[in-house]
Amino acid sequence: MDLKITETINRPIEDVYVLVRDNLDKLVPYLPNVDKIEVKKHAPKDDKTVEVINHWYGKVDMPGMLKKFLSPEIFSWKDVASWDNNEKAVKYKLESFLANDLFDAHGKNFFIDNGDGTTDLKITCTVKIYPEKVPGIPRLLAKKVTPMIETLMEKLLGPNLTSLGSGLQKYFEENS
Repeated sequence: MDLKITETINRPIEDVYVLVRDNLDKLVPYLPNVDKIEVKKHAPKDDKTVEVINHWYGKVDMPGMLKKFLSPEIFSWKDVASWDNNEKAVKYKLESFLANDLFDAHGKNFFIDNGDGTTDLKITCTVKIYPEKVPGIPRLLAKKVTPMIETLMEKLLGPNLTSLGSGLQKYFEENS
């Protein structure tokens, strides 16, 4: 799945960029399917780059059949990001807590100054899910539950990536 979306936030680029880079956890109430975000690392690499690692904890309503076999950690992930302060962009890779080969997700997001006090947030992400590699699923059930797992993971990852712009807008409306 390839995600590409551009949204306009009615705030200057510095406000938007700094909030997402330094305080992403403040956006949790405005993101669907996210229980919490924990900042694990936030460190300048050099004058123009900041390395950030966030742990995202998803919330999803699993069908009863899957609850027997899956732990909630399957719907949580590590976000490893490199922020380029000159380009106002972030290159990232998402990693599963349970299995490194459960999915491959990476992208680059751009923060664009429109010159009128607004910022365009351009999100690009490629996600490939390998539900057959989910730990804990008995071999006999794998073919039956694989489509359900893939659908749940898409419903979790996709909306949280594509709703960042609207979440930012709501955050700024409520906190201005």
